[in-house]
Amino acid sequence: MAIKLKICGNSTISDIIQLSSLDIDYIGIITDPISIRYVKPEFLSIVKKYTNKPIVNVKVNVNIRELDKELENVDYLQIHRVLSDYEIELLKSYNTRKIILYVPASMGYKKYLEKIIGLTDMILVDSAKKGESVDLNVVKEFLKDYPNLGVAGKIGLDNINDFVNLNPKWIDISSSIEIFPGKKSIEKVNKIIKMVKHGDLFNK
Repeated sequence: MAIKLKICGNSTISDIIQLSSLDIDYIGIITDPISIRYVKPEFLSIVKKYTNKPIVNVKVNVNIRELDKELENVDYLQIHRVLSDYEIELLKSYNTRKIILYVPASMGYKKYLEKIIGLTDMILVDSAKKGESVDLNVVKEFLKDYPNLGVAGKIGLDNINDFVNLNPKWIDISSSIEIFPGKKSIEKVNKIIKMVKHGDLFNK
């Protein structure tokens, strides 16, 4: 099955329009003020006028009881933090097919992964610490038991081959293809697409 591709941290309409014509599968928009790529939630309803691609609302600080509100004007909500046992129980009463959950790329979170694996089809393994590259060996171990995971964490032109070879369900990319935070280099995006979708070498 072909690897899907999510381009995350978008904050300009011009990028949304250009990305919509490319062979990507998800467009991620961060509506949590904790991020330097933050946009106001109102941006989500505007974006929907310019794209038919699935939109992912990415947040860290989410009240599980307000998921319906967070899913307004989007196709998915990505909760980018580790949930408590109480929050996991609350989550079971919602349509979790629209929820993307985060697991830190650390063997210490293997049991957490096992705990949430049945909650949603969309689980993203990302760096254990913000700003660090994801641990390729941990990703490899997780994928052995759970091949339908997504992967993120400083993935870019210099290391994309390593992650494509692991054949995850999807790859999530943001900072490595940016001109500045929130603004993407469409040239770099196209190179990433060629490798993820077609296996093309960058020097071709």
